[in-house]
Amino acid sequence: MATMAREGWQDIGVAVSATFKLGQKGFEENATKAALARNVGAFNRLGHLSAEPIDPPDQSTQKLLNTYIRSGSIDAMMRLARTQRMEREIASVTATRAYETAGELAPVFGLVGTLVAITQLMPDMNQSSTDIVMASMAGAVLSTLYGVLSANLLFYPLARAIERRGDHEEAARSHLLEWFESELSDGRGNLAHNPRKIPEVRGAA
Repeated sequence: MATMAREGWQDIGVAVSATFKLGQKGFEENATKAALARNVGAFNRLGHLSAEPIDPPDQSTQKLLNTYIRSGSIDAMMRLARTQRMEREIASVTATRAYETAGELAPVFGLVGTLVAITQLMPDMNQSSTDIVMASMAGAVLSTLYGVLSANLLFYPLARAIERRGDHEEAARSHLLEWFESELSDGRGNLAHNPRKIPEVRGAA
């Protein structure tokens, strides 16, 4: 609740969504590159307007491909790619920050639990003083322990996992985009002026 109060509902939703994505298949670079290579081959034969495009498995890459097909401009495609990357980075930073906040607050609320346990050191005619002290101390120790463990075994690891996955995905996307741009370096998707590129595209496909 404290994390939600600090970060807001929307950021918590982004963090939860990023957490579920950790258990899903990530960016499929090889399958996406194969689809793009087949598209480059079709553009070479027929041109980017006449070719029948093959949709890559990744939706973001589909949008980039469609932008290139509609505009015939590498610059337009790259502008969209930069926008997409910024949106993904913002989402990754938002999710990471939410879990880091939870990690910071967990030990604090463990201490709160310790203080609450200490307040239970009240005389009770039905219990001995030793029992009261032992019960309160047990509650205080467990509260602190749970706070520290949840921070270091749950919240911080999730933050780092989301960050690592985002970094790996961006590296793969950048590598693939550079390759695709190099194959469309003449601005028309035409490889006729560079025959040595054709075997490379066939190999990727």
